[in-house]
Amino acid sequence: MRALVLCLSLGPFMIGCAAMQRPVEFTVPDAKDAPYDRVSRELAANGFGPVTGNRESGIIHTKWQDTGFKYGFIQEQSATIVRRFTAVVSRAEGSARVILRADVKRCIQGGFTVDDTDVRGSCEVMDGLVPSHQAELDRLGAKLRSALSSRG
Repeated sequence: MRALVLCLSLGPFMIGCAAMQRPVEFTVPDAKDAPYDRVSRELAANGFGPVTGNRESGIIHTKWQDTGFKYGFIQEQSATIVRRFTAVVSRAEGSARVILRADVKRCIQGGFTVDDTDVRGSCEVMDGLVPSHQAELDRLGAKLRSALSSRG
């Protein structure tokens, strides 16, 4: 499988490369409390308070945040990366499966607004993640896995 890599450069300087996102996926033993609630609490405990969700579908979205990571241009204006995390929680007999991914957009600096559930303004959806954001996703996934595995 070939990875998609998008690199932005400014003259002779490399700004950064985004590679295909690698979501974090793991299974943990089922517990007395619902896995959906456990994931929601752990995201909040790690500074990513869920603001929307659907218990039936098992989907949890955190609030959109400007990461402050400058990434290229939109309409000849400097862009920044805006991100939220999405967790999908499903139950299987005796266990819970969790998939954690990042939803990412590039937005014109100062040309967008963020509320609890949406980003409005001049933005483009990004398919990939820059390496530091993939590392953050991996760390958050590891924290969730550890916390959910140790509770019951």
